[in-house]
Amino acid sequence: MKVKSFLLLVVFVGSLVSINQVAASVSFEVSPVKEVISAPPGAIISVPVRVTNTGNQPLSNMTLSIVWNLGNGAHTVNKTVYVGVNESKVFDLAIKVPELPSGDYKVTIRGISGNISVERNMTIHVEREVAYSLNITVGERYFYGSDVEMMFSVISHSNDMIDGPIWIKVYREGEIIEEKEESVYLDPGEGWSYPMVIPRPEVGTYRVKLSANLSGVYREMEKTFIVYRRNFTYRAWYSNGELIVQVKLVNGSPVEGIEVAVNGTKKKTDEDGLVRYPTTSPGLYEIELNLDGVLEKTALYVGRLFVHYEVRGDMLKLKVLDSSGDPVPNVTLSIAGPKGEYQAVTDGNGEASVPLSVLGYGTLSIFASAENYVGSSFTIAVPSPPYPTSTTSTPSTATTMTQPATTNATHGSYTPVKEGRGGVDWVFLGSLFLGLVGFGGSFYLAFLRPHLIEEELGEYYFVKLRAPRLVTLRDFTWERGMNAVEVRATKGEARIDGSRVVWRIDELKPGEDAVLQVVLG
Repeated sequence: MKVKSFLLLVVFVGSLVSINQVAASVSFEVSPVKEVISAPPGAIISVPVRVTNTGNQPLSNMTLSIVWNLGNGAHTVNKTVYVGVNESKVFDLAIKVPELPSGDYKVTIRGISGNISVERNMTIHVEREVAYSLNITVGERYFYGSDVEMMFSVISHSNDMIDGPIWIKVYREGEIIEEKEESVYLDPGEGWSYPMVIPRPEVGTYRVKLSANLSGVYREMEKTFIVYRRNFTYRAWYSNGELIVQVKLVNGSPVEGIEVAVNGTKKKTDEDGLVRYPTTSPGLYEIELNLDGVLEKTALYVGRLFVHYEVRGDMLKLKVLDSSGDPVPNVTLSIAGPKGEYQAVTDGNGEASVPLSVLGYGTLSIFASAENYVGSSFTIAVPSPPYPTSTTSTPSTATTMTQPATTNATHGSYTPVKEGRGGVDWVFLGSLFLGLVGFGGSFYLAFLRPHLIEEELGEYYFVKLRAPRLVTLRDFTWERGMNAVEVRATKGEARIDGSRVVWRIDELKPGEDAVLQVVLG
């Protein structure tokens, strides 16, 4: 009896547990609202998922997921949801479409509540995307005379192969000066590029256009640049054993990198706009400057200094002339004597005076220097005077040039003659006539006649021409037989015609100088 009662109790308790488990069962369904969703790569899409609670327990803290298995791993998005008993809800899961080639891709929709997991599949169709970028690499401003280098490029950002034509056009002031067309096929991520060089384009404004129509999608881009010429000033001079050329902008700023050729030797200006050409030889130097593509030619004649000296009492008189015999002003004379050093500068007549009381008597070292002249150095001996005097003068010269003679004015007397018929003083009129003739001749020589100097220095032969002071010199021709191998001229045209050198100048303005240099064979 006791055993039977125990068995009945066990059956009753078991039935209660079974009834409780049935009452607390968890059951749900998960299904995508759309079986297929289309989107381009890179887009963020919303995937609607329906969750239906078929159990008798609320689905609290349920994890709803979308899983996209890729070659490099799974792309998963999770969302925690709540669904009450007998409820059916739609939840949106947001996911970014990876950069994949176009096509259909299966993804998994998964719901997890406790130990229960439900999965369903759906399809995401990755659309074909035609995407690409254009680029033009070119500067904004170029100096005239330099080449313009450009680079054109197209890069595909598509998820499939794209193809089509690419056009390049370069315009100057609205007119096409360069163009190119090419058909391309680009895989995803692949690029195309094309370099273009415009050699030394003219001054102006340029427009560059790159366009493409790849797989039905048209794009274009433009850039502009200008080619301009800077305004330069330049100067060439000779000083302290160097021929120097300096190039500046009109605002005074030095220009670096300008090519300068001196007698064919090419150099470029430094940060101070300078080119230095060491030389100690007098002569004619041809200078050519490339100023933003414009070739400027000039010449510089480097002369020699001829220093004459004369001792007058206790003063040393110095006079500096050039090879034409003209005085040279602003010559710096550095003189060292037994008592010390002294420096003087010649005046407008090329003259300077130095007191011997400052220098002392004995050996004097003299150095003469001036812009555009080769320096001259020499020594002289000035003996001490045997007795005080202020009238003795000793003229000398420091070069092979002869000392110019000193011309003194002469005085005469005039005796009037007796008046002849009509009271005419014929002697006076004759003197007046001769004076006018003499004055006219001097006037002609000084102001109306060209001045020509010829000089031979070693292997060089120089011809220096100066136009009259008051009139323009036209159609000048100089010709001489000599064994010449090269000729250069600052003005006009010089050439070697067989055994003769011919120099012609169409026009030389009043007072203007021109120099011919002949290299002798």
